[in-house]
Amino acid sequence: MRFRPLLPLLLPLLLAACAKTNAPVRLDFIGIAGLTSGNRSVSPSDTITTRAYAVGADNPLVRVRVTVRYEPTRVPFLYPLPLSGYNPKSTPDDDELIYLDSLIAPAASAQYRGGEFVLLNKFTARTTSGAERWLYTVLDNQGESASRAYRLTARKPDSAAVFHSYAARLRPVPAGAVAPGPRGGQVLDSLRNQARVFLSLRSGLQLPRHALLNQQNSLQANQPLIDLVCLSDGATVSLAAPASAILAPAPTRWPAANRRRTRLLRTTLSETNFNNAATTAAFTTAFAAGQALVPDSLSSGPLAKGSVLAFRTYDNHTGLLLVADLTTGTAPLLSCRIKVQK
Repeated sequence: MRFRPLLPLLLPLLLAACAKTNAPVRLDFIGIAGLTSGNRSVSPSDTITTRAYAVGADNPLVRVRVTVRYEPTRVPFLYPLPLSGYNPKSTPDDDELIYLDSLIAPAASAQYRGGEFVLLNKFTARTTSGAERWLYTVLDNQGESASRAYRLTARKPDSAAVFHSYAARLRPVPAGAVAPGPRGGQVLDSLRNQARVFLSLRSGLQLPRHALLNQQNSLQANQPLIDLVCLSDGATVSLAAPASAILAPAPTRWPAANRRRTRLLRTTLSETNFNNAATTAAFTTAFAAGQALVPDSLSSGPLAKGSVLAFRTYDNHTGLLLVADLTTGTAPLLSCRIKVQK
């Protein structure tokens, strides 16, 4: 995926730098209020924002890569009883996840011959207890590179529960929506790249488009993580499984083998019923009593505030999704609460 200059995700900037960098490539985090630039403790589902500034001394910068490693696994797990029998070494860390892998478009002009740019990364912290290590790397056309990293640590008080619960805020981009860009241009592609509308139900991981699709197809390993995609036509907001005919992505971009068939069913449960559901049996019963929203049960149809959906993931984990709040129009927002069996 190639990002063009002046897009919010990967924005080349002319900076009034006075001194020439000595290293072939330099990468720094911008440390001001509201930005994360070092190790810190966070609350589960916190929104984190980082700006990274990169400089190429003599040779053009050609690639940026952002990876994250979750320690231990990003999905919740059942603790043994008694808890004193838990051995942390029995829960291995996940493989490194490539969050961004992008070519860098050449800058028209720059203070440095190799170019310079600012990368904005806005993401949601893990929903489970543990740590996540974010590593940012920039390379030039001679293979020289620079890297910076930080570690976030989250603590969830109900980690010993038999189910995982969390809140998610999804901001779909309405079809045909545009926003003013630099010099009056439109930045629809950039909005879609940044919108965190791809959801992994078990882990609570929310990913943007640029973590799943790029021109080099180097991100396809992330696609099987996704259970639901949040969609909007401006008037309504809905959820769909990747295998739903509503999405129908190009087979070369999102192969059929990577499209999860998450089933969604309508229930008559209230918010109170959702709050009281606290066992695997409650989730299974709700799913068994649910009604299909469309013939294949792979999409929700238009959602309504207060409604409760029952779902079953591709690996047979059941759960409930409450539509806690819903905004439609030009800036749609779906706020939901989710409970899923471990």
